[in-house]
Amino acid sequence: TATYEELAAWLEEYSDLPSAERAWNLAMRRRPDGAPEPRRPSRMWGSRTWNSIAAAGGNTAADPMKAARVALTRDDLTGAVCRGEQIGDWWTVGLAQYRLGEFGAAKIAFERVLDDPTEDGWVRSGAAFWAARAAARSGQQDRVQPLLHRAGTWPATFYGQIALRQLGEEPAIENLGPTPYVGGDVRRASWQAEEPIGVDADELDEFIRSEPRARRTVAFFEVGRRADAREELRTGLRAAVTDRGRQLWAALGRALGPRVTGSSDDVRRIDATRYAQPVIEPDGGFTIERSLVYAIARKETDFNARARSGAGAYGLMQVMPTTAAELSGDRSFVSDPERLFLPNVNARLGQAYVNRVLALPAINGDLLRAAASYNAGPGPMVMAVRKLGHDADPLLLIETIDVPQAREYVEKVVAAYWIYQRMNGRPLNTLDAVASGATLIPLALDYVPPPPPPAPVEVASVPTVSAN
Repeated sequence: TATYEELAAWLEEYSDLPSAERAWNLAMRRRPDGAPEPRRPSRMWGSRTWNSIAAAGGNTAADPMKAARVALTRDDLTGAVCRGEQIGDWWTVGLAQYRLGEFGAAKIAFERVLDDPTEDGWVRSGAAFWAARAAARSGQQDRVQPLLHRAGTWPATFYGQIALRQLGEEPAIENLGPTPYVGGDVRRASWQAEEPIGVDADELDEFIRSEPRARRTVAFFEVGRRADAREELRTGLRAAVTDRGRQLWAALGRALGPRVTGSSDDVRRIDATRYAQPVIEPDGGFTIERSLVYAIARKETDFNARARSGAGAYGLMQVMPTTAAELSGDRSFVSDPERLFLPNVNARLGQAYVNRVLALPAINGDLLRAAASYNAGPGPMVMAVRKLGHDADPLLLIETIDVPQAREYVEKVVAAYWIYQRMNGRPLNTLDAVASGATLIPLALDYVPPPPPPAPVEVASVPTVSAN
């Protein structure tokens, strides 16, 4: 998979090619906070608006909506809080306050994200989990379990699965053969609970009548301008200064439903049909957990063996020809990259890259660190380890990575990995390690040695009969 550095180097040489614009967009999404902008394709000069550049993922101090995150990346924690409060970036505010030891304030910031129905389930489950952590650190033990239950409302997500593990609950996997897999007491499982509106209907009506922005939100909804309604709702939520005001805005969002909030039920349940398991037979067999190969291929290409990125990555696991040549010692991959379309070849080299990353001292065999490095290269994770230390909280570590796409990538790959492990009856020791607060999450924890070969069958010797 192409790193920001590889994409930037490619653009230096080939910025005049038709595929350069796609490579530039990908580089901008994988660009570390504060890193220089890669060379733009020639035909893009003067033809792209600032909004389109920002939408591609640029993370610079010049973008006011990224200012809090840039401050956090630079370890300006107080500045991150100040800027985040100004622009409504409550996730970054919560992380900065957590690192400052202001756990009570961090809990409030994360709860603001949790209560925003316009955020997707991945973000909200993470906010609930971090709010629970902050509650535990601030002595609000009575809030920990309720917040973990909120995180578990989205059981297909990374943080949802960790929360359920801490609660001792297991999610059901739907459509897994004739009988769904069900673990634990699903009658009380937190992921089954519907999200209530949260306020009295009369109070919500009064809020809509008295709040101009709320009236505009409803008016936009009624005439079918859903995007405008969603923007008004988000602005109202982020500008609310009291707990009750935030509750009323969140209730309005839940009342209007997913057509406005944009939320999806995809992660409120685990459906086995969304986790395909096509036959993959790597040359040399599986050298890492099979579930991790499937999780990476699912995220990278959705198992499209003929996939090719604008940056030049090929096949199931999106291997760059130069990386393939380096890993295999076979320079012909550069001149004949279409060999990487062969699933058996691609999966062998993708695994080789994972194994090389796992062996790096800063990665130290860790599942979360390796997953992040597969997407963005090891550089951003190595920098995060240097910043926080080798024994850093692994969840804080992945939230500190300065490449936005890598932060999302590690959560989605590892969540899918754990689901594949469940579907195939494999160990979940890495999930247990994260849930228990371990500082290192070795992938080897989930390794199961192959069964020993069967003992040879002893056949009684038959005495020979003499011709005499």
